[in-house]
Amino acid sequence: MKKTKILSRIEAAKKAHELIEVHVKKQVDDFEVGFPIASDHRWLIIAAINTEGQFDGFTLFALKRIKKIKVGTAYLTIVHHYIDFAKAHQLYDPLKLADRQKQIKHWERNLSRQLLILLAKKRAFVTIGGRFKIIPTGRILAASAHGFTFQPFYEFNYTVADPLTISLKDIAFIQFWDIYDDLYQYTAPKIAKKTFQIQIKTD
Repeated sequence: MKKTKILSRIEAAKKAHELIEVHVKKQVDDFEVGFPIASDHRWLIIAAINTEGQFDGFTLFALKRIKKIKVGTAYLTIVHHYIDFAKAHQLYDPLKLADRQKQIKHWERNLSRQLLILLAKKRAFVTIGGRFKIIPTGRILAASAHGFTFQPFYEFNYTVADPLTISLKDIAFIQFWDIYDDLYQYTAPKIAKKTFQIQIKTD
């Protein structure tokens, strides 16, 4: 799909508050569903919806990595029903994560730069994908004009690897502010404190 058509579909869906499917290049039969909330000529941010119709944080996509945008599909009709069910049973967004879109929905350009600065300030946990082979979950430690410092994180034992510099040109997507990122943010300092106390006792 040509970039101009991708951009026009994004803009139309934003205005109509319409669900879209985002298909990324080299990810066969795998796509993300959500409501587009901010975009410029290089980036798209969606409010993501999971397969059960629940709010699932946000995702930043590099437009050059998007293969196609779909609207009005049979699957999206099903997801709409799932969303209605989740909302009716107070399951759609129990942690009120969607409220955070107020911080980003008014952005009209430099989406990646503004987002990375915001995430770095909070040392936020994210999940990234692109032209690299690393542990995809980790923390944003710092942001620059052309990339960011990323510290891979192992969620099974709460250990970390050495920080890496990731270039924006290699990014396909960044998932942020979902329930797992908040869970890691809450738990990490508690695990670190406990580890520190154990080390003190053994010294």
